[in-house]
Amino acid sequence: MDYFTAVQEGRKRVTGALAALQEVAGPSYPMLLLKLGVKEWTPVGEEMMHKVVRGKDDTAALVICDADGNSKAMSGWTASSRAAEYSRVLELKGVPVFPGEVKLPI
Repeated sequence: MDYFTAVQEGRKRVTGALAALQEVAGPSYPMLLLKLGVKEWTPVGEEMMHKVVRGKDDTAALVICDADGNSKAMSGWTASSRAAEYSRVLELKGVPVFPGEVKLPI
């Protein structure tokens, strides 16, 4: 797949993940359009999984990622208890928890 096509497909997938996350967690941010660690231009996966990422001082953010852990959307930092609440809501909506480490563009 060429770069332009991969980015366009990745953008569509990220837009869907961003809409799902914003519905639960409010203002959120797009993350990766292309998979990390792959030599070819590959858009992030279609799968929708989520993970709570711990921050400093009892804060956390919620990330929606693909099955390889490539982050597609991330909420703003909030209290850990609120991020856990958002996580439960996503689980009820059928978005499973990602069991591994998510890949962030930082």
